[in-house]
Amino acid sequence: MFTNKPKRHPHNTKLRLYYDSWYQGLPVQQRLQGPQIENYLETTLRVLQHTTYEQNRTLAFRLDLRFPQAMPVGPIHADNACLNRFFYALRKELEAAGTKYHTEIRYLWAREQDTSDKPHYHMQLLLNYDAFCSLGCFSPSSSGKYEQGNLYHRCVRAWSWAINWPIYDMAGLLHVATDKLTKQPYVYRMHRNDAETFAQVFYAASYLSKAYSKPIAQRIRCHQGSSR
Repeated sequence: MFTNKPKRHPHNTKLRLYYDSWYQGLPVQQRLQGPQIENYLETTLRVLQHTTYEQNRTLAFRLDLRFPQAMPVGPIHADNACLNRFFYALRKELEAAGTKYHTEIRYLWAREQDTSDKPHYHMQLLLNYDAFCSLGCFSPSSSGKYEQGNLYHRCVRAWSWAINWPIYDMAGLLHVATDKLTKQPYVYRMHRNDAETFAQVFYAASYLSKAYSKPIAQRIRCHQGSSR
């Protein structure tokens, strides 16, 4: 679909296609399947710049959120309302943690669907590092549930609540994304004046801007960044 390098997305001409490996001096994850969407790269840069302006240190990490294969296709998959529920539940979880410092939940997310009967989401979360400095253990508790107080378990519980799925059956539904080359998780401590780490976070987040597998023809929002 993209062999002739069109300037606009065929299913939404307001979306500009971007083929370079650098954007505003920052590295971009270009893919063999096609280009990035420049509008989404603009949103990514805005959110990251606003985050570093608002807080001195940021914990930045990439998550993949999926629906269970056993879940029948239904209304929950027709829109992105589950993400509103996820952020609501995550705010409650972070408040319950009782950390000394407050954190806003700043984010980027992308909705994708290729061959599956259900969509999935890629997400970049940006939290105050002074409130949360790590994700903690990824493994479930001995009970098979996600009962611990660490950040990863709180994210799993929020997604479980958002999709109304049993917490003991959440394995594999919320994955910390890793760099395919280094095999390292996309988890960073981003300091306000650290241009190198900022570029690494932008590179990780740029994956969400790829045009490939975005169900844009369904006339549903496929990318969004926080405004605060």
